[in-house]
Amino acid sequence: MIGVVRIVGLALGSAALLFAAERRHDQCSSAPHRQFDFVIGNWLVRDSSAQAIGTVTLSKEYGGCVVIEKWRGVANSGEGLGVAGYEPARGTWHRDFIDHDGFVLAVDGQLEGAAMVMTGKDYTPDGARLHRVTWAPRENGSVIERWEMSIDGGRSWQVRFYGALERIAE
Repeated sequence: MIGVVRIVGLALGSAALLFAAERRHDQCSSAPHRQFDFVIGNWLVRDSSAQAIGTVTLSKEYGGCVVIEKWRGVANSGEGLGVAGYEPARGTWHRDFIDHDGFVLAVDGQLEGAAMVMTGKDYTPDGARLHRVTWAPRENGSVIERWEMSIDGGRSWQVRFYGALERIAE
């Protein structure tokens, strides 16, 4: 009898987990949850002079609710990890990024036209720095990522990173 109860309990528990996973998946299949899908894939990244500077893989995980980014610079010049997701209550996207040197940045944003634009701050002993990261899809299927930083409250911006993402084999 105890064996039957355990089997029924496991079956009910598994069914509940599958139902919960299906429900979460449904919650993350709305149009706003798909706004950032244009970055999903494996990419070769080139700088503004067309030199290869690294690769990045972006995938949807956890039922399509989370975008995971794995960056690797050429010749082991650096690595980074990004995690992004749509926050329905706020109607915005949130992204956390950390690199091999321990730099951490949290940004929030939304679509502006066809581009995803996120902004945030980090703090140094010299004060707050504003960050603006834009991912813009191009007609040829590539994506331009432009990361800008301001140390004067947004009056002027300097490019911290420019990458032209070219899709490579999965």
